[in-house]
Amino acid sequence: MPLDLTRGAARERVGAADVPGLRRAGVLVEDARRERPRWFDGRFLAARDLIREQQYFLAREADLGRAAGSGVASGLQVTEGGGPQVVHVAAGHGLTPAGELVLLPRALEVALANIASAEQLSARFGLSRIAQPPLRSRTGLFVLALRPVEYTANPIGAYPSQITGQRTVEDGDVVEATAVVLVPWADDGADDALDARRGAAARSIFVAGKAGAVSANVLPLAMLALQNNTVVWIDEALVRRELGANRGDLPGLGFSPRGLRLAHLMQYQDHLHDVLARSNGRTFPANAYFPALPGAGPLPTGAINPLDFTQNFFPAEIDVDFSIVPEDELPALVEDALALQPIDLSAPPESLDSTAVVIVAPVPRNEWRAVLARLTSVTRTVKPAAPNLLSQRKPFEVLQKLRIPRGTPPLPDPSNPSDAEWQRLARLPTLWFVRRRHLALRDDQVGAARAIGGVDERVVEAQLRTRLGALGLTTAFDNLVARSSPAALGTATQLLASKRLTDSPALTAATLGALTEASTATPATAGQRQTLDLASVLKVAADVTAPGAGTGLEKVEQLAPLNAQTLQQFAAGTAWKRLDADAKVASGVELRRMALGTGVVPDRPVRPVRPVTPVTPESVRVPVPAAAAAGKRVAKSKKKPAAAAPAQDAAPGSKPASPASSGRRRKPGA
Repeated sequence: MPLDLTRGAARERVGAADVPGLRRAGVLVEDARRERPRWFDGRFLAARDLIREQQYFLAREADLGRAAGSGVASGLQVTEGGGPQVVHVAAGHGLTPAGELVLLPRALEVALANIASAEQLSARFGLSRIAQPPLRSRTGLFVLALRPVEYTANPIGAYPSQITGQRTVEDGDVVEATAVVLVPWADDGADDALDARRGAAARSIFVAGKAGAVSANVLPLAMLALQNNTVVWIDEALVRRELGANRGDLPGLGFSPRGLRLAHLMQYQDHLHDVLARSNGRTFPANAYFPALPGAGPLPTGAINPLDFTQNFFPAEIDVDFSIVPEDELPALVEDALALQPIDLSAPPESLDSTAVVIVAPVPRNEWRAVLARLTSVTRTVKPAAPNLLSQRKPFEVLQKLRIPRGTPPLPDPSNPSDAEWQRLARLPTLWFVRRRHLALRDDQVGAARAIGGVDERVVEAQLRTRLGALGLTTAFDNLVARSSPAALGTATQLLASKRLTDSPALTAATLGALTEASTATPATAGQRQTLDLASVLKVAADVTAPGAGTGLEKVEQLAPLNAQTLQQFAAGTAWKRLDADAKVASGVELRRMALGTGVVPDRPVRPVRPVTPVTPESVRVPVPAAAAAGKRVAKSKKKPAAAAPAQDAAPGSKPASPASSGRRRKPGA
């Protein structure tokens, strides 16, 4: 079907006689903005017609912009500028809630006194409803925003439209631009309590759902706290929203938009960073600065007292537990917690009493088994720092709770490995809290754990011993076997047989050295020898499998395989640690010198060592008796064709011809 330039895509032409009937039936919906001039030959062209056509396309572009949402597409970060009264706005673009595009092609250094330098500009935009203070004494909360504007420029001569008219000069272009504006934030806070107003504004936006008196024709970038036109703090996440952040969110069900939940987390992180910078390491309760907390977020350092496992960050009514989580699973846990409602700390105690949070300590994946082996349980109760708060309740209030307050847990014992590990985890600077769901689920396991073997352990041990024998490390492994407990020996064998250690003799020897060091770290008691336990093996496994561990040895090994003497030195102690640390930062010449000092061939590049043939159950042959073996050799010799014997008439001292060359005809004169 050929393209019809007079009709839009998939638009059917309705006859003029049918329009009144469709209107009366209520099935024809008209939009006054979707009306454009109809051009035809012989029509008188006026300026109003072209202006109406331009407005039509501008309205369509705004509709398309609203369909994609509103927010910042890229850039437009707001930071402090070169002075206390200057802000820096990065280049970028975005869409206003009205669908208009705002663009900054370059970064701006804007003096606050020059923003909206004419007060009538704010009145014209509809951003100022009451008289504002002078520009140089502004104090309070303001929203720094971008607004699309346009103006006329480039004057040209205009011919008269009448015979008696005069020729005039009119602006020939309409220039679209972006204006930087300050919108006052309407709240009930005092002008001298800007820090408290920051938390109150966060609660009104993220909990109460009040967006403030910000026009839909502006794109908010950041909230500024000004004291006599001087920047006190800048908070972008309070009002800044990313374009498309709400796409693919949960459908309805009372959930707040995903972009709003992520903005609450980012705003809390920025606010917490500023509070910690002023607190000088002192602990503080959360409700002193944050009237509301997101469903998950980081904790300040020292939120848990490791001496008695108390916390003063959350109110005493909130149940707080302490647990561990693999480091790579923390984002998924935070994403799940953000789907819950924020924690409103200004709510009555009855509401907080039904709120529970879990403080989690992220543990690297390579250390997970070692940390888990040192703990007797994966959860520990954290009590409030003000335990007498429960005793201050009236008897009737205690009866209303319909539960007995939890008893005070015993103080941690540093000599206990489990308590010592919990204390180490409580001192980590990377603790997070997540709001806990109230579900009738039990996390205890029914039954007993049972290991299921997927491979033959005898084959794994045979392969390991064959490889260690080729490297000259059998003696070091036998000494390790004699010192290890059964559980430690099984874990150590699995570690030495892992893929990374199998491919690297240097890492294999280094691991044996680390295990040997761990076995001699604890002095032997009277009448007993030094024993390598499972916890020590798991700690060694966490160290040698950590990201970046052994990279120096691998760099040296790529230049020249290590000789047997060097491998035995690595397996006997900690000599490998210094070489590994030096090789990580060594240059090419220094690395080559290290390889020459420890390699098999110091003068020339070496060929890669042929890998040892793996041992499998099929490759293990059963010994054959000598008589049977002799019979097989006789039978085999009968089937073999007669070898070409040396010619009897060969000259004395000549070499017999090889079987491969005996059938060839020699050239004359050869």
